[in-house]
Amino acid sequence: MHKMMLVNVLVLLSIVLTACTGAATSAASVSSQPVSISVNTDPNPAAVGDIELTLHITDAEGNPIEGATVDVSADHTDMTGMTMSGAATDQGGGTYAIHANFSMSGNWKLTVYVRKDGLDFKEDIGVQVQ
Repeated sequence: MHKMMLVNVLVLLSIVLTACTGAATSAASVSSQPVSISVNTDPNPAAVGDIELTLHITDAEGNPIEGATVDVSADHTDMTGMTMSGAATDQGGGTYAIHANFSMSGNWKLTVYVRKDGLDFKEDIGVQVQ
């Protein structure tokens, strides 16, 4: 009886140790993005017609990325062929702005390219236009 209990305890202990080791490995392998981009629209929520997109761009430590070349393209995900693109202008403090004209409501995908001093980053961001 004691041998059986000892075996069960050892098996349970090995399972717990394996689970803990796996969790530690997973946490160590998670890497943060080199760039973080948040998007605001004016008007908010985004509506059909002319709007201003404001992008706040920071590095992995949360510092604003200033003086970058920021290009934005937009594709209507539900209607092929409805696209627009252009360069965002630097507003200072890691903020960039671009005027857009969303000709149709629905789901749009913004593709934002950030380039500066060897940094070449691209991120897709979904926008719902009403």
